[in-house]
Amino acid sequence: MILQQAFSRERAVELALLTGPLLLLGIGWRSLAAAGFELPGSMVRIVTQAALCVIAMHAAVRFGAPRARPELLPLVAVLALLGIVMVARLAPGSAGQQANWLAMGCAAFAGGIAAGRMPQRLRSLTYTSGLLAVLVLVATGIFGETINGARLWLRVAGQSVQTTEFIKAFLVLFLAGYLADAGGALSRPLPRVRAATVPGAVYVLPLALVLAGAVLALALLRDLGSIALLLLLAIALVYVATGRAVFAFIGAGLVIATGMVGYAAFGHVQARVDAWLDPGADPAGAGYQSLQATYAVNAGGILGEGLGRGVPDVVPAASTDYVYVAVAEELGMAGAAGVALVYLALLHAGLRVAAEARDSYTRLLAAAVALLIGIQAAVIIAGNLRLIPTTGITLPFVSYGGSSLVVNLGLVGLLLGLSHTSRAGAAPQPG
Repeated sequence: MILQQAFSRERAVELALLTGPLLLLGIGWRSLAAAGFELPGSMVRIVTQAALCVIAMHAAVRFGAPRARPELLPLVAVLALLGIVMVARLAPGSAGQQANWLAMGCAAFAGGIAAGRMPQRLRSLTYTSGLLAVLVLVATGIFGETINGARLWLRVAGQSVQTTEFIKAFLVLFLAGYLADAGGALSRPLPRVRAATVPGAVYVLPLALVLAGAVLALALLRDLGSIALLLLLAIALVYVATGRAVFAFIGAGLVIATGMVGYAAFGHVQARVDAWLDPGADPAGAGYQSLQATYAVNAGGILGEGLGRGVPDVVPAASTDYVYVAVAEELGMAGAAGVALVYLALLHAGLRVAAEARDSYTRLLAAAVALLIGIQAAVIIAGNLRLIPTTGITLPFVSYGGSSLVVNLGLVGLLLGLSHTSRAGAAPQPG
């Protein structure tokens, strides 16, 4: 039966769609070479390894989640392989490491598929996930190292690991499990204060405590970007679970208040906001990055300078925080808009998985993964285009960074496993 499903129509469609990302990888490689750009000496190995990783992920879906939606992996492959090309362009010395992280991400992807096929076991880990998030935060606070004003990294086996990426994954599991249990009570209208019944609002207390603890810990680590992302995710997921706009308004107020407190308390946050409001006030210092990013986007125009023909590497942190600006300069706003549309399509596909779910927990978990990736992409793109202050988080799958790539691939694997479970007609869980 499994072998028969492995050769289903969905997998044939997926394989056909994967030719696009693989062509993008090859064209990007040859375009950089044609532009005379000095590629890493191991570029053939890097390209081959990246292509084999995509094929391996397709095999994992074919035999691990044969009934999953076919568009998810090709969309992720477009972003991940574009990331390989852009890292080779912006940080040639790191391209080999990015390919290695992609290979590690394949293992996380396969593990995510396996986990997605056992949603009832994941649900039993709801509060364990919340505890793990707290423990990782504490470990980072005690043993972590500070980079660019934020204490977000732990050094493991000689590699710097950004622990907030793992914290996001743990909190996704916690939020989905908690709201699957409490969402029904939260969705009921609040009775009047005079009423004798206990208002449904008391169910907010455990969620509020966990979020307050996470926000406080992240504040101590000076990571306002992850705080904003976490709060936005919680707001969106509470709205999905309850359908009540009041929680969205309360959450929006909380995000604004958190931003104001962060601005007042942390110098590096204040510098980012000031540089966003008026980068020309200090063009050679705090405003330099923002000004160079604006110049790069303007230089790209509609169709771009061409891969390897612009100068996006003059923007500090171009391969991490500002990779979208590099895309806009060398591929133009047409290419940058295409990347944004891929994220929108990925969000839509993830929410389709949620809509197909047979129980509340699977629905909320799928929605949480899709919203996490979508919100993170929206925040970093908006920061790159100076619509909001920069946050210091990475563009999922595209920016250089092993922790982000591995965790996000694991979450996509989870989404595919959930999709298979729902579409294969597995017995629904209670609730």
